Amino acid sequence: MSKSETNADTMSPGFHIFWPRCPDSSSRYSGTLSSSRKGRNSRQRVSRSFHLSNNHVEETQPPSKRLKKSPAGDLICPISRELPWDPVTAEDGRVYERECIEKHIKNHPRDLKSPVTNLKMGEKLLPAIQHRNTIETLVESGVIDGDLADNWNEKVEQKKKMEELLKWAGSGNGNAMFLAGIKYRDGEEGFKKDKKLAFQWYKKAQEAGNVKGKAMVGWCYLDGAGVTKQQSPGLFHLTDAASQGSDFAAYKLGIAFAKGKYGLNVDKMESIRWLEKSLRYCRHKHLTAVAKTKAQQKLDELKASVPASSATS
Repeated sequence: MSKSETNADTMSPGFHIFWPRCPDSSSRYSGTLSSSRKGRNSRQRVSRSFHLSNNHVEETQPPSKRLKKSPAGDLICPISRELPWDPVTAEDGRVYERECIEKHIKNHPRDLKSPVTNLKMGEKLLPAIQHRNTIETLVESGVIDGDLADNWNEKVEQKKKMEELLKWAGSGNGNAMFLAGIKYRDGEEGFKKDKKLAFQWYKKAQEAGNVKGKAMVGWCYLDGAGVTKQQSPGLFHLTDAASQGSDFAAYKLGIAFAKGKYGLNVDKMESIRWLEKSLRYCRHKHLTAVAKTKAQQKLDELKASVPASSATS
């Protein structure tokens, strides 16, 4: 561009802006600003880009210098640092994963403060439906990706499996009822840990003729898990389930006879009988690998403490 095609204006000492002529003074221009200053041993030249509009100058940083803010930044739970599956708004105005903020509230019954501001707040929580809808939209569209999106999608799959299992359980499937109880007991795959709900599903499974459900009902009565402790019905259901082939019930009976628990007298031979059955002769299998190892160790210990002829009779 020739000098005759340019016009210069002095913005401030040492700063000069050049732009093409334009009859419309309100138009937006762009040009190059140069600043020169002397150093002790060298001369440094700094160039920056500017936009001009109505006598206003805005500096535009190069893309590489701009700070990138994740779209998930305002959506994650301040406690879990994950996208909340069940988001709720607390009285401090922040959105949390329900389980996380409920635990925080439970742990601070007398002096409840915001996990973010550390200021006092109340216990009221409100569902953040729009917050969840926004997360779903951004994850599905790919705007949010990486680990946050992967963890969210995993929760989506867990939710689908949970709904499918509860659908089967609701249709009268005894094994699905038993599994629903296990999921509620352990708080797995989208199920919130709830021992009372677990017992209710075990009870339904038992009523549907499920042996595993019967075994768990007996154990819940003996252990007081989700129901008031009751020794008599507990032993009745546990013994009945063990007789019908529940390896879990047989194992629990074997340990009870070995230690003299739940009103039973110590009886090594009865303990050996039930432990052997739990490991070899039960067809309804729901005993964990850890429990099987313990059963074998206890069985070996008992057999070593009684005469060989008695242990094999």
